[in-house]
Amino acid sequence: MSLDIKCYPNGMYGENTYLVTDEATGFKAIIDPGYYDLEIRMDIQSNAYLKYLILTHGHHDHFLAAQQYKDEYSAVRFAVPEKDIPVIEGQNYKCPKPNILLKEGDIITLGETEFKVIETPGHTAGGICLLAGNVIFTGDTLFRLSVGRTDLPTGDWFTLLHSINDKLYTLDEDIIVYPGHGAPTTIGYEKRANPFV
Repeated sequence: MSLDIKCYPNGMYGENTYLVTDEATGFKAIIDPGYYDLEIRMDIQSNAYLKYLILTHGHHDHFLAAQQYKDEYSAVRFAVPEKDIPVIEGQNYKCPKPNILLKEGDIITLGETEFKVIETPGHTAGGICLLAGNVIFTGDTLFRLSVGRTDLPTGDWFTLLHSINDKLYTLDEDIIVYPGHGAPTTIGYEKRANPFV
């Protein structure tokens, strides 16, 4: 598996939108489609390449541009954490209806790359992370030297700590973490240095 990752940290509140490409096939997915512009369109290249929009959790800054992608790329499929549908519907922001509902253990296949769904509630009740080989996309569960806030609807501090300790910190320490905001890090660095866990 060889995965190319581009980050566009330009969404609302500095949200990271990721364009990931399976290099063997050229197939692409957008993780957390909160931002859309000409640069991303040029990097996607054509409707045939973009296969999925994948949402890590239901907060609006992570899906604000989803409808633009759906309008531009007619074949793209929108994958959303099933348990965060109430969070999405509880906000006054337009979000397209999902084509795929994600839950623990699901696999999203992108060419030769497989993304495994790991449920990590706490920031929201239905938040997920996406593990692919030696990288993981953590949404707003785990950041570099920080963690997701838990004071919004369906958030819970002790549930978040459980998700991080029992789901993420049990992974290989060399795995690279791509968070929903801020810079990349690694599982091992966060285990040693993150002051919140």
